Amino acid sequence: MKKTTGKVVSLVLALALVVTSFSGTFAFASTTSVSGTVSGTTHDEIYLSNSDVTGTTTNTTVVDLQTNWIDAQLDTKDHQTVEDEHIAAISHASGDTLVKWSIDDNDIATLTLKSTSKTGKEVLSILYEGSYVNDDGDTVTVKARKDFTVNVLEEGSLVIGTDGSANGESVDMSTFAQTKNSTQTLHVYKVAPSGDTGLLATAEYTPVQVTTYTKASDADTDGTPGVDSDVVVALDKASISTTGDIHLAATGTTITATVGKNYDSDTSKYLNDGAVANVTITAKRILSDGASTPVYSVSTDTDDKYTLKTKIEKKVDVKALFTGAVDPTYTIDKDGSKTKLYSPTLTAGVVVTDTEVVFPSTTTSVIFDDGSVKKISGVAGILTINDGSVASVDVNNTNVNVVDGNVGDITTDADTAKTGIVVVTDGKVGNIDTTDVADADAGKVTINGGTIGTIASDDAVLVEATDEDTAIVTGKITANDVTAFSDEAKVSINGIKASDDGSILVKGDTTTVGALDFDYRTVTLTLGDDDDAFTGTVTAPANAVNGTIASVNEDTVATVTGTVKVDSISVGSDSDLKFTDAITVDSIDGDGTLTIAAGKLYVTGGVSGTTLKLSDATLAKGTTVFKADSDTVADDDFTCYGFTLATSAGTDVDTFKIDTLEFAGLTINKSTSDIAKGYSETFTASAYPGGTTLPAGSTITWDLDGSTDVFEVTSSGNTATVKVLSVDTDFASENTAKLTATLYDADGYVYDDYSVGTVTVNAIAVPAATSDTKNDLSVAAGASYTFKITSATAPTFTTGTAGVFTVALASHTGNDYFYKITATGKVGAATGIFINGTKLLVASVKAGFTSDTNKDVTVKGAYTVKITSATVPTFGVGTAGVVNAAFVTKTGNDYFYKLTSVGAVGTKAGVFVNGVKIFVATVG
Repeated sequence: MKKTTGKVVSLVLALALVVTSFSGTFAFASTTSVSGTVSGTTHDEIYLSNSDVTGTTTNTTVVDLQTNWIDAQLDTKDHQTVEDEHIAAISHASGDTLVKWSIDDNDIATLTLKSTSKTGKEVLSILYEGSYVNDDGDTVTVKARKDFTVNVLEEGSLVIGTDGSANGESVDMSTFAQTKNSTQTLHVYKVAPSGDTGLLATAEYTPVQVTTYTKASDADTDGTPGVDSDVVVALDKASISTTGDIHLAATGTTITATVGKNYDSDTSKYLNDGAVANVTITAKRILSDGASTPVYSVSTDTDDKYTLKTKIEKKVDVKALFTGAVDPTYTIDKDGSKTKLYSPTLTAGVVVTDTEVVFPSTTTSVIFDDGSVKKISGVAGILTINDGSVASVDVNNTNVNVVDGNVGDITTDADTAKTGIVVVTDGKVGNIDTTDVADADAGKVTINGGTIGTIASDDAVLVEATDEDTAIVTGKITANDVTAFSDEAKVSINGIKASDDGSILVKGDTTTVGALDFDYRTVTLTLGDDDDAFTGTVTAPANAVNGTIASVNEDTVATVTGTVKVDSISVGSDSDLKFTDAITVDSIDGDGTLTIAAGKLYVTGGVSGTTLKLSDATLAKGTTVFKADSDTVADDDFTCYGFTLATSAGTDVDTFKIDTLEFAGLTINKSTSDIAKGYSETFTASAYPGGTTLPAGSTITWDLDGSTDVFEVTSSGNTATVKVLSVDTDFASENTAKLTATLYDADGYVYDDYSVGTVTVNAIAVPAATSDTKNDLSVAAGASYTFKITSATAPTFTTGTAGVFTVALASHTGNDYFYKITATGKVGAATGIFINGTKLLVASVKAGFTSDTNKDVTVKGAYTVKITSATVPTFGVGTAGVVNAAFVTKTGNDYFYKLTSVGAVGTKAGVFVNGVKIFVATVG
């Protein structure tokens, strides 16, 4: 007889067949289909008895699988509200073949057992469908699939395990005596169907407690639950076997299992280390006085039995250490080479080295001062980890404070207010997950220092460096509200993804955030707030069509890299938002400055008062500045910096071009720069916009607002050189300075009507990324060149123009990264090479060969050409029938080709090497 192990779930449901029908005709503009995901289900598994309660051969049936059991909900990538979720199709995925299915015209899916004698497990693949109506009025069909497991047990067979819930709705066959000094009660369950459905019912699973050497509880013989009076369910004593430090005993109706070494008769406890052990227990159906067959047994075999195999884990159940009242407060600390648990009662300490420590619900405080444990779980009230090593933390209704130390993953569950909170001040922590909380004030995560893995929270995540000596590095953060602030030290975040509508706030001048993903939520990315500015670069948020990019603080100077598609952009007063790539946006407001290249902006809604500045090196009358949906933007909605606009109206799109140019002030070639100790950088101020000139007789004065112990500045005319002399290790704020270029008239007065140029300079200890090649270079077509980039972290190595060079990371050794570029573009093509977004040099494609003939020639009979090339060149003639080309010989890198005249006198043909024309041959 086949037996099933694992976890058996048997929820009592009186399933009623509900048939709902709709009549009428619905018409929509159009219908399309998208792929979705199954965002939630009530059950992903079902357990059936292989016969009905009457014992007839009628197969058992589960009616309306979606409504009565699975209740799958669907989601789309842009989180539309999907309705009418139903099962569209079912197929066999794996395992045994146990059920058949049907789906009627009302999308009601029914499962039916194929046989009353087969048992096992079948995995079904279920295709779900739902729909929503999009903004255009179209009906969109959403499809998603998910596996569903059907377990079929033999009616009358035995299952042994412990109650998984208070009302007996589940049977856990994987848990048995897993904690040190714990006692577990086992039960035997008899498989029986519920009504005509075959679903396992709670009533049939009412625990029948195991009795050892005594008769089990009597039960009626009329089909009601229980063990019949003529059948004894017992533990087969000979089949009980264990390994390791596990001690089994039977007292009355309870089987106890205790884990531990060195039994203490005074306390009746095993107070020293527990050990992992394997346990095998067999429940066997036997006959009682004179009975010939066991009732409810499918087989007459009296050896019908169920075997439980499980592993005793190394745990310390703190509650089990007490015979009376349980202490509310605990301390864990080192005692020599051992880690011990202390409390007001456990004054001598209990060894918990490398074990899991499970705290009871009455705990109010746990302080982990030092030592090493495998895990802290249960309810710890306020858990404070000051030092040492905790491999993982998985607690309920507990706030976790990590002051220092090495901590693995932290998971908090909370169903009470203001719990499940995690605060990290320093140290190294794995992934943090506080998503399973039931209260809006629970699950908040605060990081003030240290190195952290990923962070997931349904509440807010605050990453704020509050100690100048403690930087912060985190993995990807998923939450609905995130604040990142390099208040006293550097903050580096791998990326941020929105989990719901909310906000992302980035502040400080050494805050670095990787990829941003709004996940189609309504999210506002704010760069700086009323109290603190943001200076730096962020990437354009992905999936942000419903989002907003905003700057608030007047000192914010931020650059957004990558293509931007958002609902709105708000530029606060005196703040400066720079965009490196194209923007598509519905509305722009605020009276700060938005900087973008000419022709890269498209507006679908409106503009209100924002200053528009162009980043192009030179501008000219007639240049396209931006485009907009027709009749949405007027040419005076922007305050144009250094130019005026003229509108070219179109049927669907209006185009705005430069009408006039006028000098507006100074600009510096960079807005921010990191300079390493001992290095310097030269900055250049010029007239803005490009194409205009400085007022006659004007001069430029440079000023550096920063520590003279850290920075040194020298200037000459329109250039200034900043050198970093040292890096202040005590005060991080001293390592930032602002360089300003101000225009003065011939009389020595400041031009108040013209803007100054500024650049923020940061002093760093070592170069963020240095290259062994700093000057422009040319690479032969088809050839490669390798750069050595030295960087403490993996650099970003890119080209500015596509199709000129390919880039590949050739190798990586320590802090040295070797990038190979290969010339794939046409001869003469060029592109910038960028490291971490900063232009390093210009690389161009050269011919890659030399020819002894570079002038036009007359071919009368034959003419030989010598081509010198490191690789085999391609030699050919452009016009057929004029001269023929043939390879003659090769010596070293010299290739010789002979041209023979075949056309009429005076005809001409170009001669090409590697696609480049080197001369013209004329027939003489």
